[in-house]
Amino acid sequence: MSAHIVVIGAGMGGLASAAVLAARGYDVTVVEKEERVGGKARTVEIDGRPIAAGPTVFTMREVFDEIFATCGERLDDHIATRRAEVIARHAWSPEERLDLFADPLRSEESIGDFAGAEAAAAYRAFRAETRKMFDLLDEPMLRGDNVTNPLPLLWRIGLWRFDAFATMRPHQSMWNALGEYFSDPRLRQLFGRYSTYCGSSPILAPATLMLIAHVEARGVWLIDGGISALAEALQGLAERAGVRFRTGVAVSQILTGPEGANGVRLANGDQIAADAVICNADPNALATGRFGPQGARSVRTLDPAKRSFSALVWFAHASTSGFDLQHHNVFFSPDYEREFREIASGQCPSDPRSICARRIAARG
Repeated sequence: MSAHIVVIGAGMGGLASAAVLAARGYDVTVVEKEERVGGKARTVEIDGRPIAAGPTVFTMREVFDEIFATCGERLDDHIATRRAEVIARHAWSPEERLDLFADPLRSEESIGDFAGAEAAAAYRAFRAETRKMFDLLDEPMLRGDNVTNPLPLLWRIGLWRFDAFATMRPHQSMWNALGEYFSDPRLRQLFGRYSTYCGSSPILAPATLMLIAHVEARGVWLIDGGISALAEALQGLAERAGVRFRTGVAVSQILTGPEGANGVRLANGDQIAADAVICNADPNALATGRFGPQGARSVRTLDPAKRSFSALVWFAHASTSGFDLQHHNVFFSPDYEREFREIASGQCPSDPRSICARRIAARG
């Protein structure tokens, strides 16, 4: 009999883990407290009409292509995608707008028209560096064991490659590094926003996170039905591989024995035995005992000051005025540094136009 694995949480990580493990011969059960899978990638109903929640764009598509291929299927057979020509529309005022494009030469031209030839040249250099960062860290950090400490990363890359350490820029802030490229504060702000994708402040985050700009520049795909359609496709993939789903019930406790985790207890009192448990949740939920005292011993509690930012999200059907919107639109406040100082002190940003760069997805 194959080993039985329980996966807690049917967000993207839980769904992907379940599908791949089942394809490798494991017996898998996924437990999700919500009625539907997807986590943040879900659909919400406003005024009787559906709105695709969660992320508005889809990047690193090849990762999901590989997941489906591992299970003997094709992603294109289950979702309809199209590559976005405009990555995002950025605005500081009705008159100050800048589009970035899938075609890097169009982005370069757009930046030149917006901020001058020097800025366009700086963007070329920035694009080259972020590509080097991505190529260096794709396997060891993004696809590997999520090692983020510089020394283990350097060991994995090769201790003799001191040029790699310089490329990562782990000891320089993203904000200062961007200042080396962009004298126009709006461009520094635009490319600094990529750190917010992982809940970080560009003022404090390491310059290594500039590689996120390259991730988006490599390609953005739009999915018919929104990101929740991808979550549903992953659920179907997992089910066809033999995964069982229990939705609408929470895990109250991870059970352990002499050899480690051996099952879970659900909020309704049921117990599910397992040879291993994967928790697709915030590690701090484990550390603070949300899954019982045994789970709390598996990770260290993270100081609140070191946790990533959350996001406050509104969903609405609204009429717009002014300039036309793209699928992905970002509105910036005039003083980014003040914005993050206010957030760090526990305040809401004083400029209502932006909360860490507000993103509005325009949908028909």
